[in-house]
Amino acid sequence: MIWEANEVGAVRKDFKRIVHPEVGILELHCQMLLDFDQSQALLVFTAIPGSESYGKLQLLSVIGDQRASPS
Repeated sequence: MIWEANEVGAVRKDFKRIVHPEVGILELHCQMLLDFDQSQALLVFTAIPGSESYGKLQLLSVIGDQRASPS
């Protein structure tokens, strides 16, 4: 089993505030999975469904990296 082999570190959970230039402050849960052998970390950011940050993430999935062009 992978856990018995100690190939993967424990999952850490944390709360982060990120300021995005288009939608402002995002309040997100951050989960971190560590691979000590490869010195890598995978961060997964999620928002609480129905929250303001959740709506902002949905908006970002629609607008992507588009920028409003100056008039």
